[in-house]
Amino acid sequence: HQFRFIVTAEDGIEYDDLKPLTRSLMAQMEEDLGTKLDWVAVDHFNTGHPHSHIIVRGKDDRGDNLVIAREYISRGIRERAAELVSLDLGPRTDREIEQRLRREMEQERFTSIDRRLLRM
Repeated sequence: HQFRFIVTAEDGIEYDDLKPLTRSLMAQMEEDLGTKLDWVAVDHFNTGHPHSHIIVRGKDDRGDNLVIAREYISRGIRERAAELVSLDLGPRTDREIEQRLRREMEQERFTSIDRRLLRM
């Protein structure tokens, strides 16, 4: 089996190259999960939102089935990526956060606003 996910940095447009961010994220995931990961990724800059598609092989470094907690997949990866982006680009200002939320209100896709509403 495989794990497939997309990583989108909110400030992805600030990156000329997503490879270092993706490599750092995968190294952090290996540390979090306690195993080396066999993975591939491809970066897309042809949309308004640069992002990386990542596929992780469903085996750990011993050849056993890789088990990743649902919570880690739904929240942990996102939180790790956000931490890495903050380290790279610095923390977002209140104005940047407000602008992002305003843009999200007009988007026709699942956003952080939707995630917050579901948690209520």
